[in-house]
Amino acid sequence: MGSTRLLNPDPMRKLSILPLLLLSSCVLGPQPGSPETSTPDSIRGDHSPHGASFGDKSWRKVFQNSSMRALIERALTNNPDLVAATYRIEQARARAVAARADWFPQLNGSTGGSANYGSPNAGQVAPNGDRTSESYDITGLLSWELDLWGGIRRGNESARSQLLAAQYQRDAVQTSLIASVAAAYIELKNLDERLAISKRTAESRRASLGLVTSLRDGGVSSDLEVGQAEALLGQALTAIPITEKAIAAKENEIRALLGDFPASVARGGSLDGLDSSLHIRGGLPASLLARRPDIAAADQAYQAAVAEIGVAEALRLPTLSLTGSGGWVSAELDNLLEGKSGAYSIGPRLAGPIFDAGRGKARVDAAKARAGEALAAHDRAAKQAFREAADAINAHVKAGQLITEQSRLVDANRKVANVAAERFQGGASSYLEVLDAERSLFTSELELADARRDRLLAVVQAYRALGGGWK
Repeated sequence: MGSTRLLNPDPMRKLSILPLLLLSSCVLGPQPGSPETSTPDSIRGDHSPHGASFGDKSWRKVFQNSSMRALIERALTNNPDLVAATYRIEQARARAVAARADWFPQLNGSTGGSANYGSPNAGQVAPNGDRTSESYDITGLLSWELDLWGGIRRGNESARSQLLAAQYQRDAVQTSLIASVAAAYIELKNLDERLAISKRTAESRRASLGLVTSLRDGGVSSDLEVGQAEALLGQALTAIPITEKAIAAKENEIRALLGDFPASVARGGSLDGLDSSLHIRGGLPASLLARRPDIAAADQAYQAAVAEIGVAEALRLPTLSLTGSGGWVSAELDNLLEGKSGAYSIGPRLAGPIFDAGRGKARVDAAKARAGEALAAHDRAAKQAFREAADAINAHVKAGQLITEQSRLVDANRKVANVAAERFQGGASSYLEVLDAERSLFTSELELADARRDRLLAVVQAYRALGGGWK
């Protein structure tokens, strides 16, 4: 506790030891830094790992369809998840500012007055015989904790890393949002194509049913073949409402990504430009880790957890604070601000735990465990990045091969369907051949549309996996 004196400047020279105390301070705990991460020689499936990465491109150059770009831009403005991630950055920034304030002294003030009425029966009477007394004061309190063990410094390092982690997490949300909108739009266009195939097939089969019905009425065909034609038409007609239901759900999904209420979605133009590249380059493996914002966020989360070890270590040791108070105290309000009413106290305070039943050590152990967990999360994120990139590159290649084969299958089934129809009309075969050929053609056309969709989705998947879309 410091002593109390009246307006005597001599105690200030006692603070001459303060620079020595500051110079003798140390920093506890390990120094935060990026974790060491091993990387493979190349991304699996990438046959040109030293070229420019597909993820380096701006999303506007990758997704050039005007309708898709308009949707992505609206999502980047209104998506609730992205807005929430932005507010999380503001929270982390405010915590960093609060942590930085721990470096500086804290000054508080107070003022008050009181009147005391003593009891004569209890002997509470002033020497002058008055049973009342008054007191007025205006006081300031200064407190400054010296960072002897580096706990404040480590706290600032942790807060700064948490701020950076929040910023990278927002970037990761943005990357995922761009990919989600692009993927949903591709799936919507695929559903439009499936609906068009179903309607076109239904019209063709309706014409076939009319032909079979006419042949039956002319005694050439039978009721069985008419029933088969009706079943074939029903297959196509059934697919129409099922697809329309999926279209409405996909539109609502896109609207939710935009932060809107359910409604239709405008689309137009071709997506062929998105699939103009025959090969997706992954780039240098080390650059993949640098581009992925989720890995950068995991890096900063690890550094924050390491800094918290030093904070916990410092809490186990004594703290040295410089405290002082000063102001005016008087028994009469009229002379409160006179020089003789001034009073102050100043002095250092050393305080620390003596026995805490292992609580401090447990805090340190918990901080070390959190740092270990953060390191494992970073390692998992890094390996997941290479897996996602490899999966996307492989999916793009295989989808291209599937499109080639599926296109040949559609051409073959269309020829078979035409021949089967001609044979039936010429009386060389039953309608069963037409039935099988039409079903195969319808299925293969839908599968070709899905293969084209999957190749476009692989492009989006690769762009997100390679860390594109957030810069």
